[in-house]
Amino acid sequence: MAIKGKKIEKFLKNSVTVRAFDEIDSTNNEAKRRAEADRGRAVLYVTDHQTAGRGRRGHDFYSPKGSGLYFTLSLPLSAQPADIQVMTCVAAVATCEAIEALTDGKPRIKWVNDILIDGKKVAGILTELVSDGQNRPLSVIIGIGINLTTDHFPSEFAATAGCVGKADPNRLCAAIVDHLINMYMIIVGDGALDVPHTEYSFVTVNHEYNSILEKYKQLNTCVGKGIRYTDTSGEHIARAVDIAMDGSLIIEENGTQKTLHSGEISIIPLT
Repeated sequence: MAIKGKKIEKFLKNSVTVRAFDEIDSTNNEAKRRAEADRGRAVLYVTDHQTAGRGRRGHDFYSPKGSGLYFTLSLPLSAQPADIQVMTCVAAVATCEAIEALTDGKPRIKWVNDILIDGKKVAGILTELVSDGQNRPLSVIIGIGINLTTDHFPSEFAATAGCVGKADPNRLCAAIVDHLINMYMIIVGDGALDVPHTEYSFVTVNHEYNSILEKYKQLNTCVGKGIRYTDTSGEHIARAVDIAMDGSLIIEENGTQKTLHSGEISIIPLT
């Protein structure tokens, strides 16, 4: 089913400006390019074909035409840089709830930004802070890419890539955006879109964020599991213990707890 801006608008319950594209380099890139013009508004950029889709840590995000739903929600929030990971957690919960409501899949979260069904990645999230010419926070953009099918994916993706299956991408997009905006309002207050220049610190201004964090923990696949990660000192084996308030991963390694604020992990059996 084709992705149509008017159809998405029909399903949306929140007030969002929708900009749909037949093809674009990256919806996150477009949100950045238009950030100044979009100041003070919630704007959705959506397509079914990105020619230069981006993932975290500079990775490409495979986004061929006719295989997925790719969109970016730009929110007029003068956030603190530390809040970006919080928004990724919120977006992950919103995505899981919408997928579960509209498909037969049972999505789960792999820290920090991957959505899995039956152990295979069906979606990824890239959250970025956009600043103005004076390097002041201007907006938060949340990019989400979802595999609707893997029929045309290269064979090397077969072991790791999954899809959400039969779903109306327009309805799914609207549902995720509505879930995400509703959670955003819980965190920063109902009037946040009316006062975009107010600065917020998500983990301190509203204790209702705790309920969203608890959902993130419940949906997470790594807590209590063995993990492998790499940092500047090399490869490490540890156990994931908990998710911190800011979305960081608390791990235990050689009897000592530490916190991973970013990076990629692999889930492995505990020995």
